[in-house]
Amino acid sequence: MLNIIRRLALRHRSFLLACGALLFVFQVVVAAIIASLDLSRTLEGFLVFAPPAIRAIIEQTIPGGSTAGILAFTWNHPVTHALITAIAITFGARAIAGEIENGAIELILAQPLSRMNYFAAQVLFALMSMAFVIFVGLLGAVIGEHAFGLEPFALERLLRLSGNLLLLQMSFYSLTLVCSAFGREGGRVAVLGVLIAIVSYLDNVIATLWNKAAFMKPYSFHTYYDPREILVNGNLGTWPLAVLGVFTLAAIGVAFARFLTRDLP
Repeated sequence: MLNIIRRLALRHRSFLLACGALLFVFQVVVAAIIASLDLSRTLEGFLVFAPPAIRAIIEQTIPGGSTAGILAFTWNHPVTHALITAIAITFGARAIAGEIENGAIELILAQPLSRMNYFAAQVLFALMSMAFVIFVGLLGAVIGEHAFGLEPFALERLLRLSGNLLLLQMSFYSLTLVCSAFGREGGRVAVLGVLIAIVSYLDNVIATLWNKAAFMKPYSFHTYYDPREILVNGNLGTWPLAVLGVFTLAAIGVAFARFLTRDLP
């Protein structure tokens, strides 16, 4: 199993380092921008001319325009989601369908390696990879806050945020892994994973801004991840963790059951 993880690390190291570096730079640059602006006045002036929809989004995500609120919003920003979700979907799609498509899985499983160990190595590597990129992003946030004189968040809140974000991304990974276990082309599985992530994000945005669509909110993964509530208010209930955790375990179980019984290739 360690050989599989080592092979995956060598294969994807450039991709992971690039995602980590981009998230690190994004957090540092945002801290620099925030430190150079009079946030309350700037935001107030922007809201005067902003369209109603944009104004509603800002008021929902950054109430009061506080520095802490904007720093927390960076962890719900599309850039952050895109960088980490890209890892979840890419690794989920390649784990089975991608390896079947390029013919590598037959050679790998021809070695004295069980399907269980192969599957476990894929899941463990994806988990470690996303945790690594999140850690690098947190490091960038902490360095940026200290370097530009911003009040840093407590370590406990950062750890809660990282755990919640990791579970969110593992949900996307596990669902993509299910599609991968039933598929034969990594590209098609990846496209499906991207569509699921986009629908989840839009579902949460629409349900938040439109009262008539509030019933849709529980059906979005992003509903169970609120950086502002964690970082600013210090609240992280057990329900979001339970929903994301149970779904992830259930989806991984379905993918594993399918992988054990399917024909390869």
